[in-house]
Amino acid sequence: MPLRKTVAALRRRLAQQKRITRELARALQRTVAVAKAKAAEALPEGPRLRFSPRWVRQHRKRLRMGRKDYAKLVGVSAQSIFGWESGRSRPRRQALEAWRRIRAMGARELKALLEEAKPARRKRAGRKARGPRPKARGARRKARPVVRRVRRKARRTVRRAVRRGRATARRRAKKK
Repeated sequence: MPLRKTVAALRRRLAQQKRITRELARALQRTVAVAKAKAAEALPEGPRLRFSPRWVRQHRKRLRMGRKDYAKLVGVSAQSIFGWESGRSRPRRQALEAWRRIRAMGARELKALLEEAKPARRKRAGRKARGPRPKARGARRKARPVVRRVRRKARRTVRRAVRRGRATARRRAKKK
């Protein structure tokens, strides 16, 4: 009987805590809404810059540029350009203004900007001129089959040893 009373008291207390939590959440939402409204009134909002994913794609294609180079001009990542072109994301105001400036420039002017931005490549002293270095990923791919073979062989060896051990144990049991 005392256990039932304790459980009932705990349930009432839990319900009361839930009510208080809900009231606090509502109060917080109201406060946030009021703060947002005040912030919107305080900041003067300039004209909203128009943007279309299709415009970005068309402009980049017209310049015959890859996403990487185009992103360098705008000052964002190539992934951002992909997001803009696919319509998954919209540029922030600063990036949008940079994109606007780029759209006003000509192709030759933009390509000259890109050339200026590229660092001058220097040859390292003491290194012979040869082809590009092999990538580590390829080396890992070649190593994988070898590792798999070794693991398979180890598993087989363990299985054989276990079987032999069982067979030996059975023979010993028969002798006794």
